[in-house]
Amino acid sequence: MPDETTLTVHDRQAALDGLDKLTPLYQQVYAEPPYNSAPKFSLPRFRERTREQTLASGFRLVTARRDRALVGFAFGFSMMPGAWWANASTPPREVLDTDKYAVVELVVSKTERGRGLGRLLLNRLVAGRPERFATLAAVVEADAYEMYRRWGWKKVGEFRAEPPYSDALVLPLRSDAGDSAA
Repeated sequence: MPDETTLTVHDRQAALDGLDKLTPLYQQVYAEPPYNSAPKFSLPRFRERTREQTLASGFRLVTARRDRALVGFAFGFSMMPGAWWANASTPPREVLDTDKYAVVELVVSKTERGRGLGRLLLNRLVAGRPERFATLAAVVEADAYEMYRRWGWKKVGEFRAEPPYSDALVLPLRSDAGDSAA
């Protein structure tokens, strides 16, 4: 990744203040298949849920800019023990019963893909997190699904309420998380 790409960590207020700056990139990425026909990826739904998610404990946003242009972002929040994704099948007890960091978005401009930016964003997002696991929902038909699997994420649940269908994946963040979630 070229040197002119800058990653910045933002708190909830900065995320709220800059939400309108995230929406064009979100809209660009989610206009692509397999996301493009799903109402759950609509721009109004993104804005509404993101405003709500900024209020969650542990919320963090990381943006990537190249020559001042937004080329990627990632954000997430903490999940308490016992909390899990709405509409997902129940994960193993060792995942459900512990704290997790929910990675809600990892968005990278099409022109920046395959250059390591997604991994840098994700690594910065979860760096220093105290939670035992990170978790995310990955659309099964998306190219990103196999990328997550190559990075060590393991399937622990499924979202089958509305297409495109996703799997719930987890990645240990602490050494005591082990491989028991797989």
